[in-house]
Amino acid sequence: MKHNKRHFLKLAAFASAAMFATTLTTTAFAADQKFRIGYSQFWGTNKFLRTQVKGAQAAMAEWKKKGVNVELIVTNGGDTDTTKQVADLEDLSAQHIDGLLIFPGDSVVLAGPVKKLFNDNKLPVVVTDIGLKSGDWITYVGTENELGGRMAADYMATLVPAGSKVIVFDHGPAVQVIIDRNRGFEKRAAELGLKVLPRKVMKLSLEDGRRTMEDTLTEVPDIAGVFFQNHAPAIGAAATLQAENNKKVKLVNFDTDPTAYQMVRDGKIAGTIVQDPYQMGYVGMNSMLTHLTGGKTKKNIELAPKLMTPKNVAEFSNDPQVQK
Repeated sequence: MKHNKRHFLKLAAFASAAMFATTLTTTAFAADQKFRIGYSQFWGTNKFLRTQVKGAQAAMAEWKKKGVNVELIVTNGGDTDTTKQVADLEDLSAQHIDGLLIFPGDSVVLAGPVKKLFNDNKLPVVVTDIGLKSGDWITYVGTENELGGRMAADYMATLVPAGSKVIVFDHGPAVQVIIDRNRGFEKRAAELGLKVLPRKVMKLSLEDGRRTMEDTLTEVPDIAGVFFQNHAPAIGAAATLQAENNKKVKLVNFDTDPTAYQMVRDGKIAGTIVQDPYQMGYVGMNSMLTHLTGGKTKKNIELAPKLMTPKNVAEFSNDPQVQK
């Protein structure tokens, strides 16, 4: 019995020491986790993209409690200049980041530098919202954009009579998410008996929204509804309608900000398909850090959009996108 007891005590001491050593190793390993992550944004001053960054920072705060520290470098692509975003990627690569999150301003143009600077060097890439035409990434986090387009058409059909003329103002013919939204809207609108006119391509700006709405009212006086992929041109178009006291044309758009949110409240914009940029950044950063710490990630994550109308607008009052 004495032998057994001594043997048991030795085993217990060994197990205790092993557990202690394991704890130390784990703690030391966790404490040593430090990563430098780049987040390349195209519209750095845009509320939607700033909300993406907030989501990423929230994920970083949670990982910090687990001993994983992140230095986040956010770049602003200049809002309308894809060449500036390409230069940003070169700068991030020169800073030897451990991984890249990116909101690409153009699905084709940005694919080249992503492949050359990051894929070829085996650095992980996470894409948020707008996808890339080629290249590789560990995770894409976006919205079910074609579904959002279909939801917009469903809602438009409740606002205008059957057979009415509707049109898409397209600011991103080479951007995959916009292609998906347009396809969803136009296909569903036709299914519902609306007459879908050829798209009008325009720049993404309030001024172009205003001007394109003016031109369309002249060319198609009986136009009944317009679908936009962003709130900025929708705000411009609403200004045109207000100036002409035109309350017949219905505007439905993707995305929102404090101004567009108030315009839905006031009935100047009929409805908005709302994405969740906070979750895009949060989920994207979680995926990046999961990968960097040896975990498995999911290749494709699509978030469900929501429809905001004057009837339910109050439900969105706490969304970071609409807060000033």
